[in-house]
Amino acid sequence: MSDGAREQQRSRRFPALAYRNYRLFWLGGVLTNNGRWTQYVASYYVIYQLTESAAWVGAAAFSSFIPMLLTNPIAGHVSDRFDRRLVLLCTNTACSLLAAGMAVSWGAGLRDPWAWMVLLLVGGLVYGIQLPTWQSFVAECVPREHLRNAITLNSTQFNAARTVGPALGGFVIGTLGPGWALAVAALAYGPILTTLSMIRAAELFRPDPGSGGDGSVGEATDGSVMAQYRESIRYVLDSPGIRTAILVTALISTMGQPVVQQIVVFAEEVFEVSPFWFGMLGSAQGIGALLAAPVVAGELSLLRRSRIQVLATCGYGIALALFALAPTLWMGFVGLGLIGAMHLASASNLNSTVQLQVEDARRGRVMALYLMGVLGVSPFANLLMGGAITVFGPRAVVTVAGLVVLAGGLFLHATGRLRLLDAG
Repeated sequence: MSDGAREQQRSRRFPALAYRNYRLFWLGGVLTNNGRWTQYVASYYVIYQLTESAAWVGAAAFSSFIPMLLTNPIAGHVSDRFDRRLVLLCTNTACSLLAAGMAVSWGAGLRDPWAWMVLLLVGGLVYGIQLPTWQSFVAECVPREHLRNAITLNSTQFNAARTVGPALGGFVIGTLGPGWALAVAALAYGPILTTLSMIRAAELFRPDPGSGGDGSVGEATDGSVMAQYRESIRYVLDSPGIRTAILVTALISTMGQPVVQQIVVFAEEVFEVSPFWFGMLGSAQGIGALLAAPVVAGELSLLRRSRIQVLATCGYGIALALFALAPTLWMGFVGLGLIGAMHLASASNLNSTVQLQVEDARRGRVMALYLMGVLGVSPFANLLMGGAITVFGPRAVVTVAGLVVLAGGLFLHATGRLRLLDAG
């Protein structure tokens, strides 16, 4: 097959990659998110080594996520009010400086877990501002007819980073120590800063100035930040499809996402493996998502979103139970791979639902509310799961979490709520 034929085939399957700005943004995200996952692995490893406690790991995740809940109103406002590319440049610079500060702190002998909680808290504040803008910026890089494909590829690059980032973190921690892993994370923000600076603003697909979606203040952005936030909540409550998407993602985030932070506990207490194999175990979700990506972006995208969601939600619950009950490391690896595949299908499907049903002028604030479903419950869910694992053990707690997700998916399907995702 000639190079031209390969390019045409790729454009048909992944049309979003035909746009230069999106290719740059996507590539920068792949490379930088590897560093972000390396940073996560190193941070939670540090906390576990200092405390040897699953509850402390849950508390560390709480410190990472609770700021995202607190910044939610302002994050949506920032995304709709200011140039999203510049916001991403500023927040990624701040993330890089914070990772470098963590590396220096470890090298200088900082071993107080409470001090590390503060560093994680600061990181959560920055990332909380960044997330709605990142998700909304995807819609500026492609025309609307290719938005669903762009969202799926964006979810794929994030999960692809799960493949390399944790493995890289585990390798560096095992050979050089967590300080060097954090230094690698700091350097990894370079690619996204470079690609964002190369994006051509004139080629972005921004709405007309009057709509307020390109950073200008239109009718939808009048009033105080909290007034806008309340108006956005009313908008979501009046949008059944968006409301259902937030409900489903909250279910999965509450029961499933805390497992990511507790992988270190499974590695140390259940499978009893080295830091390197902990990193490999952490990469399993990314590998599963990466293998599933062609199907999610291709054949699966032809199905109704309600059909995709019932398969992904129920599959997620089953995969959680399989991981929890895995008798060996490798079976646990397979279970986590299935979790990654189901997560990609669910996340890209729900994100597409919201982005396709929301008005351009409210995109940033509504995406912030959607991410509230992803992140708003996570601090408390992490605390709850960490405490429950300390009392009942990791296998029992994660098995119950999987069964709850499975039951929730079946209930939403049986009551017809998932059909609301098909609008737009």
